[in-house]
Amino acid sequence: MSTRKKAVSGIFWTFTDAILLKGLSLVSFYILNRLLTPEDYGLNGILIIFISIGATIVEGGLSNSLIRSDNPTKKDYSTVFWMNILTSLLLYIILYISIPYIVDYINKPIPIDILRISCLSIIISSFTTVQLAQLTKKMEFRKLMITNIPSAVLSPIIGVGLAYYGYGVWALVAMVIATPLFQSIALWIASKWRPSFIFDKDVAKYHFSFGYKLLLSSLLDTIFKNIYSFIIGKRYTLSSLGNYERAMTLNGYPTNILITIVSKVTYPLLSDIKNNKEEISNAYRQILRVCLYISAPLMVGLAATAPSLIHFLMGDQFTQAIPYFQILCLASLLYPIHSINLNVLKVYGRSDLFLKLEVIKKIITIICIALGWSYGIYGLLWSAVASSALSLFVNTYYSEQLIKYSTKQQLLEMVPTLLATAAMYVIILFVSQHTITFPTLLQIFINFIAGLIGYIAISYIFQLTSFKFLLKTIKNYRS
Repeated sequence: MSTRKKAVSGIFWTFTDAILLKGLSLVSFYILNRLLTPEDYGLNGILIIFISIGATIVEGGLSNSLIRSDNPTKKDYSTVFWMNILTSLLLYIILYISIPYIVDYINKPIPIDILRISCLSIIISSFTTVQLAQLTKKMEFRKLMITNIPSAVLSPIIGVGLAYYGYGVWALVAMVIATPLFQSIALWIASKWRPSFIFDKDVAKYHFSFGYKLLLSSLLDTIFKNIYSFIIGKRYTLSSLGNYERAMTLNGYPTNILITIVSKVTYPLLSDIKNNKEEISNAYRQILRVCLYISAPLMVGLAATAPSLIHFLMGDQFTQAIPYFQILCLASLLYPIHSINLNVLKVYGRSDLFLKLEVIKKIITIICIALGWSYGIYGLLWSAVASSALSLFVNTYYSEQLIKYSTKQQLLEMVPTLLATAAMYVIILFVSQHTITFPTLLQIFINFIAGLIGYIAISYIFQLTSFKFLLKTIKNYRS
C-alpha cells in the first residue's frame, strides 16, 4: 500500500474509531447531564486532574519510543511492559497517601474514597501500553477501533444506570474504572503478544533515555491542561467548576477526535519517511493545511451554535457553560496544528527539543494566567486562547530547522482558511437570528447546514488549496 493510501486508510479507521467512541459517549453525556448536577461534575473535574496526571506518568513516553524504534524485539516489549506496571503501582501508592493532603488544600467537600478508587484506573491502563504501541506502529487502526467497542458500549450503560438509581458522582467513578478495564480485556483478547518475564536494564535505559523527556513534556502539558480546573476548583465553587468541566468535555469531543487522528496517523506515517527530507516536508505541509481546513470551521462553527447546542445537550442547569465553551473552542482551534509540529520533533528523536519547547510554552501559559487572573474565570479562559496562539510561534520554530518549513510560511498558508472560516461564522450568526423561534434541534441542524454549505462554496469560489487537495485525495483513493 502506498504512503498516501496508508495515511488515508489510517485516517478513515481512526476517524471511525473516534466517532464511534465519541458518538456513544455523547449519548451518555446527554443523559447524564439530566441526571447529575454541576456539583457532581465539579467533583469529577477534580478527579480528572489526578487520573490525567497519573496516566501521563505511567505511559512515560515509552510507547513513543517503541513506535519509533526500527525493529523492537520481544525483550523491548517485555521490558517496557514491566516498567509501566511497576511505575503505575508506585504512583498509586504515592497518590493514595497524598490525596487527603491535597483535598485539605483545595478546601472543598471532596470524598477521599472517590479519588482513591478512581485512581485504580491508572494501574488498569498500564496493562495495555505495549499492545497499543504495537497496533499503532503497524498502523492497524481498524483493529484498534474494534477493541474500543466494548468499553464504548458498556461503560456508558454502567454510568447511566448508576446515575438513574441515584448514585450521583459514583456513576462517573464507575465509568472511569470501567472504560480502561473493558479496553484492556479487549486488547489482551485481540493481541497475540504476551509479556515474558524479561527485564533488561540496557533496554530499559535505551527507551527511558528517549521517553523521559517526552514524559516530562507530557507531564507539563497535562498539568497545565488541568491547571485551570485546579484554579477554578480552589478559587470558586464546585458548581462553577462543574460548568467548566462540562464545557471542557463538550469541547473535547471534536478536539480529541482531530488530535487523535493527527497524532496516531501522522507519527508512524512520518516515521516511515523520516529519511527523505523532501517527502516528509511535502507530507507535513499537506497535513497541516488539511488539519486547519477541518479544525478551524469546526471549532468556530461550534462556538457560533453554542447557545442552542448546550441548551439541547445539557439543559438549563448548565447555561453558565455557554460562554466557557465558546472561549474554549477558540483556544483549541490550533491544537491539531500544535500536535503536528511536535510530532516532527518526535519523528527525528529530538525529545530534548520537545521538552525545551514545553518548558517555554508553560512559561508563556503562566504569564497569560497571571495577566488574566484578576479578571475572574473569563480572564483565565481568555488567557488559554492567548497561550494557544503564542504557542504556535514556539512550536513552528524548530519545524523550520528540521524540515525547512518556516513559521512565516505556515502563517501565510493559514490565512485563506481563517478568512473562509470567519465568513462562515458570519453566515451562521445571520442564519441563527432567523431561526431563533425554531425548535432547538432544528436550529442546530439548519445552522450546521448553512455553515457547511457556505464554507464549501467559499472554498470552491476561491479555489482554496486544501479544498482542492482533499477532492483530489478522495478521488485517487476511490480509484
